Amino acid sequence: MPEHKKSRRTQLRATAQSDAAHPPGRAAAPRRALEPSRGAGASSRAGEQHPGGEQRCLVVGVVAAAGGRGAVAELLRRLPSRDTWLSLVLIYNADPGETPLLELAMQSSPLPVAELRSGTRLMPGYVQVLPPDARATLDGVTVEVAPRGDGGPSPADIFLRSLASELGSSAVAVALSGAGSDGAVGMKDVKAEGGVTFAEDPRTADRPALPRNAIAAGGIDFILGVEEIAAELVRMGRPGHALAPWLTQGPSLGVDPVLGKLFRLLHATVGVDFSHYKKNTLKRRIQRRMTLHRIGSLQEYLDHVQAHPGEIEALYQDLLIKVTTFFRDPGAFAALKTHVLPVLMHNRPHDSPVRVWVPGCSTGEEVYSLAISLLEFLEADASDSAVQIFGTDLSEAAIEQARAGIYVEGLSVDVSPSRLRRFFVRVQGGFQVNRSVRDLCVFSRHDATTAPPLSKLDLISCRNLMIYLEPSLQRRLLHTFHHALKPTGFLLLGSSESISTVPDLFGIVDRTHRIFCKRAAPDAAYSLGLAAPAQPSAPAPMAEKQRYSEGLGMDAVRSEADAIVMTHYAPAGVVVDEDMQIVQFRGKTGPYLEPAPGDASLHLFKMAREGLLLGLRAAIDAAMSSWTMARKEQIKVRLGEKLRYVDIEVWPLKVRLPQGRCFLVVFSDSGAARLDAGSDPPQGAPQKDLEIVQLRRELVTTREYLQSIIDELEATNEELFASNDELHRMNDALEASREELRSANQELATINEELHSSNVTLGFANDDLRDLLASVNIPMVMVDADLRIRRFTGAADRLLGLAASDVGRSILDVKPRGWADIAPIVAEALATRSTVERQVEDRDGRSYVMRVRPSPTAGNEVDGAVICWLEGDALRRAAREIAGARGRISAVFEVLRHPFLLLDGELRIRTATRRYCDMFMISLGDLEGLPISAIDAGWNTPQIEQRLRDVLHRSASLIDFRFEAVLARVGRKTLSISAFRLQADEGELPALLLVVEDRTGVEKDDAAPPGLRPARRAGAD
Repeated sequence: MPEHKKSRRTQLRATAQSDAAHPPGRAAAPRRALEPSRGAGASSRAGEQHPGGEQRCLVVGVVAAAGGRGAVAELLRRLPSRDTWLSLVLIYNADPGETPLLELAMQSSPLPVAELRSGTRLMPGYVQVLPPDARATLDGVTVEVAPRGDGGPSPADIFLRSLASELGSSAVAVALSGAGSDGAVGMKDVKAEGGVTFAEDPRTADRPALPRNAIAAGGIDFILGVEEIAAELVRMGRPGHALAPWLTQGPSLGVDPVLGKLFRLLHATVGVDFSHYKKNTLKRRIQRRMTLHRIGSLQEYLDHVQAHPGEIEALYQDLLIKVTTFFRDPGAFAALKTHVLPVLMHNRPHDSPVRVWVPGCSTGEEVYSLAISLLEFLEADASDSAVQIFGTDLSEAAIEQARAGIYVEGLSVDVSPSRLRRFFVRVQGGFQVNRSVRDLCVFSRHDATTAPPLSKLDLISCRNLMIYLEPSLQRRLLHTFHHALKPTGFLLLGSSESISTVPDLFGIVDRTHRIFCKRAAPDAAYSLGLAAPAQPSAPAPMAEKQRYSEGLGMDAVRSEADAIVMTHYAPAGVVVDEDMQIVQFRGKTGPYLEPAPGDASLHLFKMAREGLLLGLRAAIDAAMSSWTMARKEQIKVRLGEKLRYVDIEVWPLKVRLPQGRCFLVVFSDSGAARLDAGSDPPQGAPQKDLEIVQLRRELVTTREYLQSIIDELEATNEELFASNDELHRMNDALEASREELRSANQELATINEELHSSNVTLGFANDDLRDLLASVNIPMVMVDADLRIRRFTGAADRLLGLAASDVGRSILDVKPRGWADIAPIVAEALATRSTVERQVEDRDGRSYVMRVRPSPTAGNEVDGAVICWLEGDALRRAAREIAGARGRISAVFEVLRHPFLLLDGELRIRTATRRYCDMFMISLGDLEGLPISAIDAGWNTPQIEQRLRDVLHRSASLIDFRFEAVLARVGRKTLSISAFRLQADEGELPALLLVVEDRTGVEKDDAAPPGLRPARRAGAD
């Protein structure tokens, strides 16, 4: 969740309720209305009101780039010519040499078009175009235009951020076709502040990079075609359209029972309780969902959520506002380097890692910013210092993006060029945090408000979360942070957050940048439990409130009366724990207890007056052993010069304190008459008899006390013997455990070495695979069984328009329009476990052969496929070239004046010259495809076939081999044949060129004996 943005947001709604809030007879104060700027010629419609008293204007920021002029023109053509409350601002990043967008907008838009200038007020019913090489911001609804300058953020991001900050839910952003990632960062801000965002469907866009990067950044609500985006804008700008009237006309959030049902449904579905989140935040996010679904009441929205289970997840993701930036509030990071990091790193052992926690880290920018700051502070010592930075968030999608560390090019708004060069690498569609920084950071899904926290932390940075929580949950979270930090730990909060709810837990280090240090405080208040929030209820009627107040008054009277009675008439007593430490005094205990000389102590036995100790100890021992009330009577206690008899009752208490069980000790004067040292004995009882009775009682008490001491000592002795035996057994077990731990430690060390080796091997394999994919010039995509992209080559990026952020997405979501459906082809390949090929064409008419090959795992399980696209045009060209070559060969054979035969590797006739056909009186059609042995019986001799096969396999030539043959058409002939081996392509059989001559009547040349001769290489002398 983002840190709250403190900005002066222009109020673009003025409801009739504000007028009703004034007392009768007094006119309501005039509300600021959108009026045309002087000289602008704006329509007077700006001052009109909707039915119901609402007056508003939706400002639409439209972002496009080179290649998106057609989409801009199409969007403008579909706008209404009147009766609209839309105010459009066009921001176009043109290529050098492109004509300005202003002329195109004037030709396409039915609404008035003007160039955006400083001092212009945004008005409904107008289209305004940002000039090239300029940037614009908003002050309320007034535009401030300045030169763009070199470097820095794009004009689109600057304007959209300003639009979100100033107008909030009255802001709309649209990403159309184009190159680059302009506006991707600003659209996240528009969505976070309650606005609505659209992106053109990349599958239909002429240049899909810009909308695809906006989608990957997580700032888009709707992905639609240009026509559908225009229709939604027309609907939203219609004068009768209202945005969630429940928010201004319905019951308040605090007592609405429907809202309680929605919270309970959220809690049951996603496991997160939002009842302690600030209601204004929830109100804005619920308004967004209701606006997106065109719902006008909270009850209708609850019905919609119950009917569409997917909407509860969408609402949950909307409540988790995933917006943050790199180095937000640079002064805070400078203060960390000044006040915090020097303290953390001073005399720090090398084996003691710096541990940092970022709860509510969203997509990880804050985590990586802290990691970069630490590396910059450590400089040369970075390799010697261990750093662990933990980023947690409720959103699993945000955590996955944080782990990848890939961000759109718009991050240059917040990251300096030097940091970009040092800590980032450029990837397709943006930048990725380099490996050395990512290795310091660990990301995990975690609910900081309920789950156990991390421990022994040096720094906690919570600048994305607390501002959305109510004070009770803020207090709970601060206690969690106090528990998680080391005694020397620090806490960094956002600019709108404070520790005012728990000032005793943290001290102030830097008030301006909200840096605090942990104070020593007891952790007793820390508890992982959190009471369930009370559900809002309807206001009680007046009579019930009066009875409730009367009931509270009677409770107060009763409490005061009980206090008086307890003070004046209840017996004195104390509450002690198991160690006999007094934890509470009740009534006047002075006659029975007094402080002992020496060090101050609240031990009961040390404070007992003279004569009270024996009876007191005996009563407490009896109560502890039986766990029932124990009573001792007529214990003689000396109070100065006087003696008094005291009764003692000891009551075990059922309630336990953290330090153990407690007992209530009650003192009261005995019913026996007091004996004063100097008084006369009572009548009827001689002084001596009374003293004997008293001495006997004291003797019995002493015996009982001594017996209890003896029993206690015997029990203690037995326990000591048992404990000694137990200690021996434990010592033996510890020795065995120590040996097992040594063995386990050695095993873990071995496994760690193996894992390290495996990681190195995997790293090399991954680098090799990356290099291979980068060097292959064939469009190739690797997908899993669910068609999610794993890897792809650079050629696939050019063909399909893929980006690095598309890894993990389904290829069906990114393929260009016009491709055949890939899913059934991949399914066929996976089912048959064989390669499948299909002829396909792209939308430009280029032909490809799409080849899908299953990719088996090491266990011969198929979990994906490799898809490649081979140019069909190249295959057709090759086929035409082959056909042409064959035609040329046929033409050559037509004009040759010698009888030639061309044989393939199986000695079948491919073609023959006309001279051969004329000489042996046979047609070419009768020869093609026949084995040479089937031409005539004269050719069907094993000797000739063997000679020819030797030429094929031994790379030799057959020169002037003569033989007699009787041919059916020409009779007996003496034939001379010469055979030459023709080299074929790899994997194919060679061919033979056979020269046949009629040597009938010609004598043999003795100088050239027939037979096999080694073949001469081309170019040999």
